[in-house]
Amino acid sequence: MAERQRTKREYVKRLKNDYEFRTFVTSGLSFFCTALFAGYNAFLGLAYKTAWNLGIAVYYAVLIVARSWVYAAEYKYHRANLSEIQKEQKRKGLLLWQSVLLFLLDSALVAPIILMLLQKREIRYSETAAIAVAAYTVYKAVFGSVNYAKTRKFANTSVKILRNIYFKDALVSVLLLQYTLIVTFGNGMRGDMLTLSAVTGAAVWGFLLAISVLSLSQAVRAAKQPDTPCKEQM
Repeated sequence: MAERQRTKREYVKRLKNDYEFRTFVTSGLSFFCTALFAGYNAFLGLAYKTAWNLGIAVYYAVLIVARSWVYAAEYKYHRANLSEIQKEQKRKGLLLWQSVLLFLLDSALVAPIILMLLQKREIRYSETAAIAVAAYTVYKAVFGSVNYAKTRKFANTSVKILRNIYFKDALVSVLLLQYTLIVTFGNGMRGDMLTLSAVTGAAVWGFLLAISVLSLSQAVRAAKQPDTPCKEQM
């Protein structure tokens, strides 16, 4: 019993003081929330035949795969008893493949955004669901932005990858929130709301693409310098 309590205290202490460890833990929790969002949008897309929700479900599903890829790689490095330098060399290759995957995914996101603007069948969310989506989106946006800036000083490339994935998750949630609020409390995708949605969608998509381009550029530079850890990434 005493051993279990001591282990619990050590875990809580590490969670509080070790930012990299805390990033992996919180990203794991976010993994399940993203899975719920993906499942929810897949259900709406299939039930109401809305291409927008299906597209967002696919986007979230790929983010889940990307997160799983990082965790599987870290588990593999741990089992192989690699040194931190060896792990970081492996992570450079992981960063490159992750950057390519997310760049292609963000490039394809333009299709769901256009479908959101053009679709004629709109889903009417309940006010409670809309408010819940709003609260969770604000939390993700604030938490993602803070971590996006904070992790620039860390050398662990896997932490940077998870940070990028979480930030992209939060940005796409902003699009989903916008759509939810417009069709719930407004008059749907028409008139000024259509213009606002088009501008916001283009801005968010452009930001996502810029992050992917910069991440890919950083990964290529790191791959060309195998003996230098990846120090900074947007």
